[in-house]
Amino acid sequence: MKTVKIPSDIDFKNGDKIYLRLAEEISQNDEVTFDLSEVKLNSVTKAVLRKLCNNFPEKVSLPDDIEKEVNYIRDDESQFEEKESVPPQFFIRVGEYVYALYGKAIFFFVIMVDMIYYSFQFLFNKKFVLKHDTTRNAYYIGYKAIPIVFLLAFLIGFTIALQAAIQLAKMGGQTYIAMMSTMIMTKELGPLITAIIVAGRTGSSITAEIGTMVVMEEVDALKTMGIKPFKFLLVPKFWAFTLVMPVLTMIANIAGITGGLIVSTIYNIPVNAFITQMLDSLLMKDIFWGTVKSISFAWVILAVGSFKGLNVKGGADAVGIATTESVVVSIFMVVALDAIFSIILYT
Repeated sequence: MKTVKIPSDIDFKNGDKIYLRLAEEISQNDEVTFDLSEVKLNSVTKAVLRKLCNNFPEKVSLPDDIEKEVNYIRDDESQFEEKESVPPQFFIRVGEYVYALYGKAIFFFVIMVDMIYYSFQFLFNKKFVLKHDTTRNAYYIGYKAIPIVFLLAFLIGFTIALQAAIQLAKMGGQTYIAMMSTMIMTKELGPLITAIIVAGRTGSSITAEIGTMVVMEEVDALKTMGIKPFKFLLVPKFWAFTLVMPVLTMIANIAGITGGLIVSTIYNIPVNAFITQMLDSLLMKDIFWGTVKSISFAWVILAVGSFKGLNVKGGADAVGIATTESVVVSIFMVVALDAIFSIILYT
């Protein structure tokens, strides 16, 4: 290993010449160390040493303290970067997520407002809406859903009444089955069961329909023809949902109460007594608020399905993903909205 003495008189005038001489000397040896005993590390000397180390990294090495000074590295710089690099990235990710969520929320409320606005405008101006489209949607959303709504509501009402009756029988309270079934179905389960079924059955199909139209650029074609997509796509579905959801909710109420009636007959409660107690516990305000809840759930399901469909980007796989997300978000928002109604009405 050869030791190369670094001159102490390096300045701007002779810096290049000294560098060339040192580079030639280094190139003739396998490994070199520098004698820096008489050197003052001014900016020119640092530049020469830095250039030599960069050009001959396998032959030249500097002591750690000199290397830090030559490359202007502070002792706390690496630690500072390590500590400070993670939090900004974390906050950036959180900020991007919140900003994206804010944009989606704004677009969702735009869809809600436009849907309601164009739907009531439709009463005075039927332009851009196909004739009998509302009837066709009502047939699919309402009439075709009656069997599954009735069956599931009946089974759920039967199961809940049976479980409650087992506990009530221990205290001799079987006669309260009618009151319990009526109140549970009209206040909570009737609208909620109907909304969940419709969200899974119809909300997903709306997302798939609109998402496919977006992928196939049919929505852009509607805009090109001067047709308002929101009015053309959402208004018939809006009025179909608004008209059929209270009817489906009423059917679910009847099915659930029927399940309670069958349970009461198992416990030897006369049908007349069941009907009498049911009518006594049936309140018009419960039926009214159940109707209001069912309509609100319907609007939320339609808005979420349309929102997910209009936001589809990609191909057929994106439509499938949006359909799945539509069902999950719709059910979540329906349950959350039902909780808000419960807090407002019963506390």
